[in-house]
Amino acid sequence: MPRSQTLPLLRALSAMVLTLVATTSLAGQAKPTIAQFLSPASPLQLTAASKADRVAWISYERGMRNVYAAGAPSFKPVRLTRFLSDDGIDVSDVSLSADGSLAVFVRGSAPNRVGWIANPSHDPGGGDRAIWAAKTDGSVAWRIVAGADPELSPDGRSVLYVKDGQLYRARTTPVPQPDSMDRGLKPFIKEWGTQSNPRWSPDGSRIAFVSYRTDHSFIGIYDTRTRRVDFVVPSVDFDGLPTWSPDGKRLAFTRCPGTPFGQQTQQGGGGIGNPPGAAAARGGFGGGCAGGRFGGFGGGGGRGEQQDTTPRGLRQSPGLFRSTFQGGYTLSLMVADVSNCTSTRAREQHASGGCGEAREIWHNQPNDRVFTAITRMLWGDNHILFPLSPANDEYDRYYSISLTEPNPKPVMLTTTNGLIEDASSATLSAD
Repeated sequence: MPRSQTLPLLRALSAMVLTLVATTSLAGQAKPTIAQFLSPASPLQLTAASKADRVAWISYERGMRNVYAAGAPSFKPVRLTRFLSDDGIDVSDVSLSADGSLAVFVRGSAPNRVGWIANPSHDPGGGDRAIWAAKTDGSVAWRIVAGADPELSPDGRSVLYVKDGQLYRARTTPVPQPDSMDRGLKPFIKEWGTQSNPRWSPDGSRIAFVSYRTDHSFIGIYDTRTRRVDFVVPSVDFDGLPTWSPDGKRLAFTRCPGTPFGQQTQQGGGGIGNPPGAAAARGGFGGGCAGGRFGGFGGGGGRGEQQDTTPRGLRQSPGLFRSTFQGGYTLSLMVADVSNCTSTRAREQHASGGCGEAREIWHNQPNDRVFTAITRMLWGDNHILFPLSPANDEYDRYYSISLTEPNPKPVMLTTTNGLIEDASSATLSAD
């Protein structure tokens, strides 16, 4: 074949071979891999800003745990943290400020039963569980203070957390704080007994919390302007789960019977009605009532129901070894008007020595087997919403109770079977 004809043919064959190689390579790249199936990103713990169209969540991807946020109108994900190694350190409890500009979260695992925090990377400094903050534009993230379960103020300037049975506060600024209180060296609110479950009012001017006193508990309200604590209609019962109305004028909470007289001496420590010390740390009481003899622990951090050591024949003994309200019920949903709790005159005239006026909205039935405990509440449009895990039901359910109807009954909202995650007051609609 003449050279003049051979060269064009070789060029054509070369081009064909290159095309086949390129096509084969692209086909190989497009083929799914096992790694793609084993390492998809998992979004966890979705939350939303109450006054802005912005959401945040935790992403678990290839062993890495990071916080993301996205805002309207595009909702393009922005990574807020740079934890880019598979170090086994957990990230949890993400929340957003009201305007959506700041995210707060916890980095570090929960302690085990003896208080140890996991240290999977064998850091010689030990395991760390701390509250972090990050700008939602993705510019910077920083460690605030050692702690967990942060309650972010509506303006995003500070967080509350529980340590050693008292309430602490930390500023969210990345600049080191000179104040010993903001560095977690002394409590922000220190009261008798064990404090838990702090909740900011919608305007950030007050803080509701639970004050546990061994055989009963109170709902406290701290006024940030006067730096004064008052207790809402205090009684000898277990009050818990304070939940603010959207306008900040009312407070919903649960109430369960106090410890029966015959069991008070079994509590130990300081005798009837007295905790072992002025600031005794007895776990994470949050209220909600656990049913049974102790009137309710749990809903606030892992205390759990205590073992009943009462002799079997006396467990149903009314008054002495078993407490109920008049009528035989054991769980009550209360709503208090707390608008007068900032009035000195109203406090001085209150017969119980506390503040507010409360009324019972609903209570369970005697020997109720379903509505025995409420672990969290949301305040909707004149309704209280709460999750429940009924006996003999593998799924969580959400119920609603009207605050305006006479003699209301819980209405099941989630009638279809399925898992429910990430429901919070921030994810309720604006109305």
